[in-house]
Amino acid sequence: MTKDQDGVQAEKPSGPIFATLQSIRAAEPAWDSYDATRDSNRPMPPFYVAVRRPNWWGAGATPEDLHRLAKESGIPVSWVPPAHVLRLLLDAADHDTRLRVLVDHQRDIRQLCDETAGYCDDEWLGDAPQMAAKVLAAWGDGHPEAAACMGLLAVEELAHQVSRVDRGKKHQGLKRAAEAVVTNDDWFPQGQTALSPLFPLYTQYHPHKGDQVPEQLSRHALVHSISLGHLSEGHAVIAIMLMISLLREMQERCDEIRHDMEPPEYEED
Repeated sequence: MTKDQDGVQAEKPSGPIFATLQSIRAAEPAWDSYDATRDSNRPMPPFYVAVRRPNWWGAGATPEDLHRLAKESGIPVSWVPPAHVLRLLLDAADHDTRLRVLVDHQRDIRQLCDETAGYCDDEWLGDAPQMAAKVLAAWGDGHPEAAACMGLLAVEELAHQVSRVDRGKKHQGLKRAAEAVVTNDDWFPQGQTALSPLFPLYTQYHPHKGDQVPEQLSRHALVHSISLGHLSEGHAVIAIMLMISLLREMQERCDEIRHDMEPPEYEED
């Protein structure tokens, strides 16, 4: 024990904490079953973010559950929204109910989007962080539909970057990338879940062929015809969240690359 300048005893700093990947894997079932709405709040384990996204903590959901939600509904689950909103979305009976959840909790969602976007500042991201700031400002000013249109402009660029899909493969390539299965046995499922919402976003829609407007947010439904009914407030929230989710995923990639580029530290003899 040591004393600070006020004479108060302070504990000696502990050394670094280590964990094996096997021990983390063993803890995953308990982590995934933790539902903060049912089990009360508890601190996030220090190694949780190695295999899960921080907004999953407390949602009481497995990666497979979250992937299914994202792929079927087009709602982002990676980085945003907050865990208590994820829980409500998972419990919702249908897509319309999920949209109401998003609209009713958009204040909490916007707050987390602001915090998440604020972390994204790597120069490799180009103008995307500034675009996100403008999108969130428009949303905050009460214009979610306008913010969504601007956000979707960035989504396609970010989607190609995150998925590493060649641009020549276009939308079908992005949809195939989003289709990949996520299971609870995957070692690092969090990366794929960022792409899962793209599956319904790029569903084919040809109004001149008599196609019905897709139930989930559809890029084609907005580009091929003006449909304010489709660009509802709930779908606007989805579009904004998707931009923030993909942007944060790219920031994570930048962080990993820069970490690998750092020269190793050597202790002096």
